[in-house]
Amino acid sequence: MGGALWPPVMIYSSADPIVFAPSLGKRSAGGPQQYVNINGVGMVMADEYEKELDAFLQLVIEHCASAVDGKALEALLGQVLAERRDPELAGWRRLEACLGYDADEAPDDVVTGLIDFEGLAGEEGVEEAARARPGAESATILGQAIEATRLSDATVDLSLATKIEKDPELPPAAAPWRFAESAAANLRAMIGARPGQLRSGSLADILGARWGDLKKATATARQLPYGLRMSDDSDRTRLSLKTLRPKDRRYELARIFGDAVWKSGAEFGVVSRSNTDRQKFQRAFARSLLCPFDDLRHELDVNNPTPESIEAAAETFFVHESVVRNQLVYKGFLPFENATEEAEAA
Repeated sequence: MGGALWPPVMIYSSADPIVFAPSLGKRSAGGPQQYVNINGVGMVMADEYEKELDAFLQLVIEHCASAVDGKALEALLGQVLAERRDPELAGWRRLEACLGYDADEAPDDVVTGLIDFEGLAGEEGVEEAARARPGAESATILGQAIEATRLSDATVDLSLATKIEKDPELPPAAAPWRFAESAAANLRAMIGARPGQLRSGSLADILGARWGDLKKATATARQLPYGLRMSDDSDRTRLSLKTLRPKDRRYELARIFGDAVWKSGAEFGVVSRSNTDRQKFQRAFARSLLCPFDDLRHELDVNNPTPESIEAAAETFFVHESVVRNQLVYKGFLPFENATEEAEAA
């Protein structure tokens, strides 16, 4: 007889956090029915979500103990719990999910091919690579990316990243861009960067390299879906880069340093377009390092940004226009263009 309903909600994993995103537009209506208004995207930590989901399923099983499907549901839940207790099988299931396959649907040679790289890339690195390029070619692409990194002449020193700490006052499920913004501000303060554009020479100093060498380094990953950072036999890190233009390369290098901040001490990292929290952090760190919002607001009217003022600000900070626009979007001065962009900011 009418009333309020919970709208359909997308629930999906972004590594550790679980994301809840309304799958109906804000103006959706259904006759006499009215949907509860859910604004924006929310997140909870995976262990909390898993705990509550298990409790809910157990209540359902107890309620349906004598029902026709009660035993079948109990058997399915038992199978899931048994898989969790087996580290090897749990790891296999995670890789299947990262690759975009349902359980037992991923080709065995693809999963085993990725597992073979765990000695070099680590479990998290392999899973990040699988998310960066899901599907049947994932292991092949990872092998090509590793070879491209070994052939690269771009090397950096990421040891400074270990001195940057994430803001302890932010809650664990805070959006990655909030952690990234704080970390980038921390780094700029640490090196004594002046307000405004971070000079390319200063960026190179952060990376323990010369800008001229980084600028002319061959983009060995240009034809691949993603690039890598990988420690070599010395105390330096070798990079497979995708970009060529100086603006883009500055952003890519800032992302690489951001990855070392996100995963301090890790010897292997993927730089991709996927939407894991690690990639979100990289992108937000690069934006905040190269174009801090507090400095940006002195270069244009944030309450009335125009295409011309965004273009001028991008030139001032020597970044792509999308960097400026995203800073304005994340601070609420421009609207999200689509649901994917909104989920990125969650």
